Formats: sequence, structure tokens, C-alpha cells
Amino acid sequence: MQERTVWQVDAFTTIAFTGNPAGVVYPCDGLTEDEMLKISRELNNSETAFIQKLDRTDTQHIRFFTPKQEVPLCTHAAVASYHILATRLGLKAGEHHLHCKAGLLPVGVEQSASHPNIRVTQKEGHFGPLLSESQNRKLREALQLDASSFYEELPVQIVSTGNAKILAGLKSKAELDSIKIRREILVALGEELGVPGLYLFTFDQGSEEITAHTRMFSPGSGVEEDPVTGNAAGALALYLNRYTNRVPDLRASFMQGEAMGRQGLVHVQVNQLFATVLGQACTVFEAHLYV
Repeated sequence: MQERTVWQVDAFTTIAFTGNPAGVVYPCDGLTEDEMLKISRELNNSETAFIQKLDRTDTQHIRFFTPKQEVPLCTHAAVASYHILATRLGLKAGEHHLHCKAGLLPVGVEQSASHPNIRVTQKEGHFGPLLSESQNRKLREALQLDASSFYEELPVQIVSTGNAKILAGLKSKAELDSIKIRREILVALGEELGVPGLYLFTFDQGSEEITAHTRMFSPGSGVEEDPVTGNAAGALALYLNRYTNRVPDLRASFMQGEAMGRQGLVHVQVNQLFATVLGQACTVFEAHLYV
């Protein structure tokens, strides 16, 4: 058995018990994939990050797990990891690279007291298929909503910046906040599409500071609802830049987690088909793990 450190970190916030919690584990040498999955189940966050190597000054190797499976990229857990790297493991400010299942991604770290500013540039955006009418009908059934609840001018589409999501827009924030999903229908739709994550957004009650309010459900991947989702925010920024005029100066901000009592804010910069997610994080606790 080896003593390891596990941190609970709230991402996309600087206030404990808000934003999106992620586990961060280091060191991870000797851990099998099955052990990492079991640790993720034990911590029971939407994702846990395992920092693999610190053998190069500019590249950090990290793996991401939900309680059910490994995922190629989790941006909120990446923000949490670089927060720990900078505040606990001696990583210097500057330009770095995150090596994960999604590939090699640029990461910027800017020191700022106890909450460094983290920039994660995601994979090149990919616009996948629009949902068919039968798939849209299943989505409405899963959300228990009528067609009139959705923006007619915006397609329901699969978009990916490293971890694909279904994007769908609702006209009312009240409806967004009150959604009760029919889990079995949403899981089946995700299996049909090969995309378990559903990211909902609304412009209702937006402002100059908040482009849209959002929620993210992914029960098929072991995440019933994710509080604040960086991967989906990057995809949504690219989507809105393509279909609307709501990304002035190629910047967008998304508020998420309100319905869960874990409010957090994600800022995104768009550059052609690339999205860079900006965020901070705060350490909630540190513990020791013996595996």
C-alpha cells in the first residue's frame, strides 16, 4: 500500500461548497485503471482527476474518471488539477500542456493569490448531426416538455470540443430550473446517439455578464446532473457563435448549478473552431488515501 493525497476542489468558483467539486489524486504511480475507477466511486464526484506524471516542466499527464467510466477530458477537473499543481505541487505560472485521453491541450496558469487563473484550450470543435424528429420527440419525452418550450430557430445538435454533448435551448429559465428528467428515456436516447451528455441552455434572465443559464445531465455516464460543466460550455460557445450574435468579441459566460445550490460561472473565449475555458478553483479539504 502507498500513501497518496486526495484533494476535494470546487472548480469555477472561489467559494467553498459552490461550483463543481472534483477529486484530485497524486501520486498515481502503481494504480490500475480498476483502482482509479473504485477511488472515483468512493469519492463520488462527477469526475476525479489522477495526476500521472510530473517528469517534464511543461507537460502534465492526467486521467479523468466518472464513478462509472474513464472520460477523455473533464475541464472542471482539469481546472481543479492545475489549481492543486500550482498551489500544492510547485507548478510555476506560465504556459503548459495537459496530456489526456483527448490529446495534448494547451493550459495557461496565471498566479493570483490563493486562486490561480486557469485557461484550458479544448480540442477543435466538431459539429455533429442534428437530432432527427423522432430523436427530438424522445428528448421532449425525457424532459417532459412540449416542442413550444424550445427555441424554434436553434437546432438541437451534437457538438464536441473533446467530450461530445447534445445542446438544446429552452425559452424559459423557470422551465430550465424545474426540469425533472425521465431517466430511462434520456439514457436510451444517449445510447442511441452515442452521446450520454445533455446540455440545456436559456437566454432568459441573461445579462451583459451572463450569456446563458445552463444545466447538464448525463445519467448514462454515471453523472445524474453535473453542477458546472467546462466541456459543454466550450461546445456551447462555439455553437452560439455559429448560430447567433450572442458571442460579442468572441467571449461568452455561462451560469450553471443554480438548481443544485452549487452556482458557478464559466468564461469562454472563442478562436475559430477552438474554445478556451477560463476558471478558478478553491481547495475544500485534503486527505490521505492508502491504496
